[in-house]
Amino acid sequence: MGVVTITNRSGGELAFESKVNGGVTRSWLSFSMRDSAGRAKPVLIDSVFRKALLPAGRSISREVDLSHLFSVSSVGNYAVTAHVTQLDSEGSTYTSNSGHFTVGGGNAIFTQNFGVPKSPSLKRTYNVLTFNDGKRTSIYAQVMNATTGRSISTFRLSEYLSFSRPQMAVDTKNQLNILYLANPEIFVHATVNQDGMMTETKYFQRTNARGPRFVSHHDGSLQVLGASPYDPKKAAAAAPQARSATDRPE
Repeated sequence: MGVVTITNRSGGELAFESKVNGGVTRSWLSFSMRDSAGRAKPVLIDSVFRKALLPAGRSISREVDLSHLFSVSSVGNYAVTAHVTQLDSEGSTYTSNSGHFTVGGGNAIFTQNFGVPKSPSLKRTYNVLTFNDGKRTSIYAQVMNATTGRSISTFRLSEYLSFSRPQMAVDTKNQLNILYLANPEIFVHATVNQDGMMTETKYFQRTNARGPRFVSHHDGSLQVLGASPYDPKKAAAAAPQARSATDRPE
């Protein structure tokens, strides 16, 4: 995931709008990417961004899932650049500085093939991976096109504690369910759909030494047993607040 921020220093309001010409749509915002050898990565899809009005001196930001635009599944270093084009008579294009990132080799802990009838990618694969950057271990979910080997979506769920092995299961909707330990007492149940989008996140608190587990019913539905539901917002609101040094004792 990348974030590009555009600041208007022109002195007047700017309007950014994509254009359609002969059935071909040109977006005012586009991206290019190169690998460590300087080779350009081909764009997988032509993403079109909605119209934006930018007053003088103001900034706007756009969040972009780069894994939808480029195939970055190979281990290596990459540089990505944003291009903003005013699609008017002048067609001026402004290019950002390059942002750099590294794709490391994660450890695959789960793989499951599945089908998506009546879709461009009929055969897909769920992967669950872990990656340690030297400081912490994170867990990732990935949906791959099983025919081309290209990533449809790869994203980080959160940090996780590796002394409790994550549990994975695919439900009757062909959704990937992941149950993992996020801190010593709290487990996360994340649900990912066939397109690699997070559809639901639930939290559970450990109630015994064994911890929670998935149980599959006869209809194929999944249930988490061995833990109690946990609401992070309610827990934060109920936590005692630290006193300021200037507070008077009650």
